[in-house]
Amino acid sequence: MNWRQTLTWVALAGAVLGGAAVLDRAGFPAPQMMLAIVVGAGLALIGRLPKSLPPQVNLAVQGMLGVVMGSYLQVSLLTSIGWDLLPVAAVTVATLVLSIVVALVFSRVTKVDIPTSALGMLAGGSAAVVAAADELDADPRRVAFMQYLRVALVALSAPAIAAILDDEEGIAYSTAALGGSVTDPDLPYWMIVGRGDQVAGISTAIMLCVMGIWGGRRIGLPNAALLGPMLLTALLTAAGVSHGYAPTHVFKDLLFVLIGFDVGGRFTRRVVREMIRMIPAMSVAVVALSGLVAALALGLGYFVDLKRSDLYLATTPGGINAVLATADKMNANLPLITGVQTIRLLLMMLMLPMLMWGLRRFTVPITV
Repeated sequence: MNWRQTLTWVALAGAVLGGAAVLDRAGFPAPQMMLAIVVGAGLALIGRLPKSLPPQVNLAVQGMLGVVMGSYLQVSLLTSIGWDLLPVAAVTVATLVLSIVVALVFSRVTKVDIPTSALGMLAGGSAAVVAAADELDADPRRVAFMQYLRVALVALSAPAIAAILDDEEGIAYSTAALGGSVTDPDLPYWMIVGRGDQVAGISTAIMLCVMGIWGGRRIGLPNAALLGPMLLTALLTAAGVSHGYAPTHVFKDLLFVLIGFDVGGRFTRRVVREMIRMIPAMSVAVVALSGLVAALALGLGYFVDLKRSDLYLATTPGGINAVLATADKMNANLPLITGVQTIRLLLMMLMLPMLMWGLRRFTVPITV
């Protein structure tokens, strides 16, 4: 890349970050990656997208995203839930199974290949799933479209459904947020990691990326660029050895923007036409998945002494940021919701390689 292309990418990233900040304030779900995908796809379709970023950039982005995801594991939140965590975790596993069942049906109806359909319907970790699509033999464009249509529908419906189920008086719960154990939420937006000492924090993050990718490749871990740093960071976070190393604020938003540009730059007119035709079937599939998960949450309410609205918010098929915002406004059980959403996020990512192997092994591929 020459200096003009570099400056163009910097300008594009800055413009998308600014636009995403406005959308974020308006309550738009996952605006950073979604806006980058739209802008990248638009520029690609008219032939104005700059030269692709070097592969080393994508490798670094995946590694840093793994550090972000690994930082979500908060042992104190999980232990505060107590024995109620076991049946709720069972619902989380059931959500994974339901995601795959719905994905297989969707694949047969729409003739979308099975890896793409499975990753597109997987309930949790949208950014990481999209980033891992290439290595798991799925189409990242279709996966991104399906994932963010699901996120948008869940984000729009979660507040209304939770309000309907909330028929009990509110209880004061302790505050919690994903990544809160390693990130200071009061830091200025321009900070890039979650503590005041930015040099020490970013140095730790880089070390986790390098060691995680190296270790993941040494043990033959699929998608080592993402899962290696994620597992190493999760261990470090759970042990409480260090803190403040997770990318946050503007740096984390930039990671999502770069992934979005990588995916958006691959769009063609034929793919766009196919996706438009997929919207009705995809909407039905997402609504069906959300309904099945809500039914599981309601059934679980008969076995544990927890509010039905809390159980629903803890088990929604995605839309973590919107769910946490809804939970905060409703004075919901944030430790429960954050803990269970964290478990599902990590479980989905750890199960991805095994899941894709099983689907390739026991199903017949569908060609589009």
